[in-house]
Amino acid sequence: MTRRDPRYERSADSAADRIRAAVPGNLPDKFRAHTNLSPEDFHHCSPAPSGEVCAVDGSNAMLLESGSMAIALFRAAQSTFNDLERTRRSISPLQVAVIGPGKENEDFPGLYEECFGQIPGTPLGNEDRSRAAGILRDTLEYWITGHMAAALAPGALLLRDGPLRVSHASHDPVLSWIEQQCRSRKINLAGVSKRTSATWGGGYPLLPAVSGLAGSFGIRPPWWICIDTAILDHVPFAQWRHGQTYVACLHSRAKSPLKIELSLDLPQNAEDIMNRLAACSGDGRIPGYPYPLFDAHRTVVISEEIVEDARSDLVHRIAATGIGRQTYEILFGDYHDDFARY
Repeated sequence: MTRRDPRYERSADSAADRIRAAVPGNLPDKFRAHTNLSPEDFHHCSPAPSGEVCAVDGSNAMLLESGSMAIALFRAAQSTFNDLERTRRSISPLQVAVIGPGKENEDFPGLYEECFGQIPGTPLGNEDRSRAAGILRDTLEYWITGHMAAALAPGALLLRDGPLRVSHASHDPVLSWIEQQCRSRKINLAGVSKRTSATWGGGYPLLPAVSGLAGSFGIRPPWWICIDTAILDHVPFAQWRHGQTYVACLHSRAKSPLKIELSLDLPQNAEDIMNRLAACSGDGRIPGYPYPLFDAHRTVVISEEIVEDARSDLVHRIAATGIGRQTYEILFGDYHDDFARY
């Protein structure tokens, strides 16, 4: 490695030290003292036939960005399996939305009404472009989730990629409606998170603490445990949280445990659902992660090739409106693209 500037060395060392402080060597002991959890709180998974499992995921990407606006591309998809045999798969058409230049997003009301038959009660702001694009994507995800809640057979397991917690007020009644549909049709609704911002004790990450505690007790995966959310620090958008929180390590070779949220009043108990999840989490490419969600991700992900194709199409459409190349470059050109060539 080439010689570094001392300021870089200090800042890099500081970053490493702060990461170490967030995950200290005695993290399991701290977590046990904080929670009073014992080995009896961990439950072993006994993989059982997974039955019908439907997974919903979404994807979004930025096509163009300028100082005053951005153009987002997004879609959602579902993959349904019966005992690990895919029985159906569907994907929404790609959609394009403009984020900016006004304060409120102009595409959100129309998309929301198209999906749910009414105008959203709360507008979507454009200030945070990444969040706005994610909420537009989530709208399609909730629409597909609601559709599948009405289509699946009683007893099916309906998985959402991410938590059972919305990040925009207009989605709270939608998720409540989905939950009601699932209860009335005896569908098991769950949210599965690969990553989580959940912390405890003033900033310690949840997943390494639970995994470390299981290891300190000599508990080998697959296992699951229920987490009392009272032990957690402030959770963003906690006022829109639905369901009970669990942490589960679903395979002996899993890289990491998952945070899983189960909707309340499910037709099956948590043990049965965790056993079903473990049964569909044995794919050798991603041990410990439910394969239906992996398949939904592969179906929906917006690749760079798709982005480039959509961007080229949009540029031609912009030109057809009469906007010249120079104006386009002023709007969306980026000197960093030129810098990268040299």
